[in-house]
Amino acid sequence: MSEREMRWDGYKVMTPERSWNVWWFLVRGPVTLFSKMRVWGRERVPLTGPVVLASNHQSFYDIFVLGSAMRRPIFYMAKTELFENPVIDRIITHAGAFPVRRGEVDRGALEAAKEVLERGDVLGIFIDGTRHHTDAVGEVRAGAAMIAAQAGAPVVPVYIHGTDQIVDAPRTPVSVTFGRPIMISGRGSKAYRAGAEQIASELRRLQAFAESAERAGRPKDAIPPEAPAETDGGR
Repeated sequence: MSEREMRWDGYKVMTPERSWNVWWFLVRGPVTLFSKMRVWGRERVPLTGPVVLASNHQSFYDIFVLGSAMRRPIFYMAKTELFENPVIDRIITHAGAFPVRRGEVDRGALEAAKEVLERGDVLGIFIDGTRHHTDAVGEVRAGAAMIAAQAGAPVVPVYIHGTDQIVDAPRTPVSVTFGRPIMISGRGSKAYRAGAEQIASELRRLQAFAESAERAGRPKDAIPPEAPAETDGGR
């Protein structure tokens, strides 16, 4: 039995999927209304099958904003420090999150991520590893590309805009922009780095779109840019 299965053992009634649904209904309304949330490209996320959501990370509120923009449960890879608080640990574990040690190869987290995708679920990864508190896209590490390539799952880049300002201006409008799914081809560090660069490029394009849409008054019918369907695997 894996570490994740042991952590979830005994959650017979409130499974992660059920916990997610409860939190979604409780959180989505306030987040959508209070932040005037706008979502573009949500239809680009496959309705079934394994998916890696590769998102930028501006604020702690990102997990609630991205979760509210989705209907499928997201199984987040979260920094291990969050699990040191027993209350937060129990809540986020119930919701399907699992810990990852930043700055090192965490094989337990990689195995848990693999299990999520093998079940055909959605894996959420904040690709720059830590919050930046700015609109800029941080350094995109190769982890998301590696996990997706090994699982044969598409990567959907996601750009979250505005959450870095919520603490100082709680009514700041926020938006979530989904890119087209990307298939990462090839194996090995060169291919994974090429995949990470592709994800970074798409995130920057989504950022430019989100900023342009904000200046244009956040039109509901705005269409995010298209994206290539596959990386070249570093060839």
